[in-house]
Amino acid sequence: MAKKSTWLEYDWKLDGEDARFGVELSFYRTAPDENHPLLCYFCCQPTGDRALTSADIRRIEDIAQKCARRIRTRPAGFVQTGALRQYYFYTASKAEYDALRAIAEKEKKLLCRVGGKHEEDWATYFQLLYPNETKYQTVKNREQVEKLRSIGDNIEATRRINLHCCFRTEQQRLLFEEIARQAGYAIGSSEFLSEYELPNGVVIYRISTLKREDIDALTVRTVKLAAKLDGRLLYWDCNIVPRSVSKRY
Repeated sequence: MAKKSTWLEYDWKLDGEDARFGVELSFYRTAPDENHPLLCYFCCQPTGDRALTSADIRRIEDIAQKCARRIRTRPAGFVQTGALRQYYFYTASKAEYDALRAIAEKEKKLLCRVGGKHEEDWATYFQLLYPNETKYQTVKNREQVEKLRSIGDNIEATRRINLHCCFRTEQQRLLFEEIARQAGYAIGSSEFLSEYELPNGVVIYRISTLKREDIDALTVRTVKLAAKLDGRLLYWDCNIVPRSVSKRY
């Protein structure tokens, strides 16, 4: 399922714990679907007190595909922590819930259980699974860092990260600059982006590595600061640091 173009996986926190999320993006166009008002949870975890292995995950993915074939509905997404993966299916009737429960009861190598509730508004899909701007920024981070790594960048080296933010009005941009300065960012030049809905831009700077935890923390913080004034982080860029160089600012 992860290979489908409409399927997205990303890393985020769940109750303070690292978690892996998957979501079927194509559902967004028609959700909530009044013909599929029943949310079914399908949870799998290994026997004993241990974390999931790669073999466990492959088996869980096979089970999820079996569920999708049986009820003729793709999963809306999943959440995986260290010890379990839980899939979410929106179904049409209790008969489909019973079909999922029958699959869970027949599974011998993993502990599987099924739950369900009526959720006509698809709140779990929108609020838990589908990435908001902050979550999706971490996906874009991963793509950009991988491109830099592929051309020889030393992602563990510190360097200046240029964060391009934009706002609807000049007054919002000026207020943001002061908020960012107080939050420890350096303020660069302003930019007028006539082709964008939010044309009043500014570049702010922080020193960081491109390691996942560092660049995600930086961009998430920036997105949240910009959102206070109805702005957004448009993109970030930086100088390339060759792997032979340990530090460059």
